[in-house]
Amino acid sequence: MRRLWRPPLRGSVHVCGCGHSGTSILTRLVGAHSRIHAIPGESGVAKKERYGRYREALERFWRDSEAAGADLWVEKTPKHVRHLGFILDAAPSSRILLICRNPLDTVASLKRRYGRLGKSLRRWKHDNARVLRWREHPQTLLVRYEDLVRSPQACLEPVMGFLGLSFEAGQLGYHEQPVSWYGSAPAQEPAAGAIGHPQNRNRQINQPLFDGTGSYSQHLNAQEISQVRRSCRRLAEALGYNLTAG
Repeated sequence: MRRLWRPPLRGSVHVCGCGHSGTSILTRLVGAHSRIHAIPGESGVAKKERYGRYREALERFWRDSEAAGADLWVEKTPKHVRHLGFILDAAPSSRILLICRNPLDTVASLKRRYGRLGKSLRRWKHDNARVLRWREHPQTLLVRYEDLVRSPQACLEPVMGFLGLSFEAGQLGYHEQPVSWYGSAPAQEPAAGAIGHPQNRNRQINQPLFDGTGSYSQHLNAQEISQVRRSCRRLAEALGYNLTAG
């Protein structure tokens, strides 16, 4: 059946990639720009690929951005990496920031969340295969987590240029203006062991930038590390990671 013509929507900035790869902190840094409004949490507005729902959400995002005096909005939903065809078809002017991270660190972080290595491996490979597929598209820009945390200004300058803006030094001080994106006040400190995934993310996005590379060694045993290296090697190499055992 032939699809009816739909007017193109006014797009802005989506951040996506495999979960636990740095989507939140990249959105936080980009959203700290004086001319960008960050949409709280994860909207998931494109996951059902319904044009009407997506249009209503984008109109709401633009109203909120204009009320905040911003020229752009930035939204992050990691799994939107699976729906980029829909997003760019519905809103061709959208700009997509893709982010990837070493599979050892990403899978270790996902395993802490899911409690299952296999599920964590499958998600990394599934979503990063899409990152690889879309990274050369003119409306996308690939950011590596390791570059972002080790040289944030050098990494952000081309990111902001891609968005048509100049980097602002104040973006690196994002943590000086706490936000609540995941339903828990930033100042709350839950009892040890009581913190959940949303609260943990909320705490993380209000911390100063820190380098979490290499943390996998604390959460994966030798057999698991070997399994990640075997399973992810080819895709990791295509994304610029060398998983050769040290």
